[in-house]
Amino acid sequence: MIIDKKRKPILDSLLQDLDHPNPNINKQACLAMVKYWPAESMQKLIDNIDHKDVVFRRKVVKALSFFGKDIVLPLSKLYISRKDITTRISCLKILVYVASELPSDLFPVEGIAIIDLALRDESPEVILIVISLLRQLGSFSIPYLKAACRDENILKARAAVTAISELSDPSISDFLDDLVKDDSIDPIIKQGVLDSINIS
Repeated sequence: MIIDKKRKPILDSLLQDLDHPNPNINKQACLAMVKYWPAESMQKLIDNIDHKDVVFRRKVVKALSFFGKDIVLPLSKLYISRKDITTRISCLKILVYVASELPSDLFPVEGIAIIDLALRDESPEVILIVISLLRQLGSFSIPYLKAACRDENILKARAAVTAISELSDPSISDFLDDLVKDDSIDPIIKQGVLDSINIS
């Protein structure tokens, strides 16, 4: 759909463009939805956040990320109210996109509620995405990642070790050294720490 700057585009047409195979058309549709139909398009997209078509669902996730920090509060409410894994994964993926475009100090506080819940989840998909989200948030996430490095869930701890080793903070080197010396830490986690130290 070619957008006439003098005329407001039809929302249904923009939603059709979102499903177009051309990514440039998808992007133009996202930008137009945010500009001309912010509230209406946001709700329609949220209604499709668990769409059965994986390809379309990925496009919905990307489209919702165009709303930036304005999408975080609705996502927080959705994440808290819904238990299905598809919705929760979609919410987290949107937050990863949003966090990648924002300075960490501007990340909305409502997103912390999602992080807190996700860190208590045992789903491998949720674990990996929430650790990726924390990695995007930089120094803000260090206390969360340090706690996750000591988690009993091996996947979570290994992912957290990798993430925290990629951040720049004077406390991280000593923290990783302490993990290696800690007899209560699983050998698999210790090996992950040693691998991270050797890479860095």
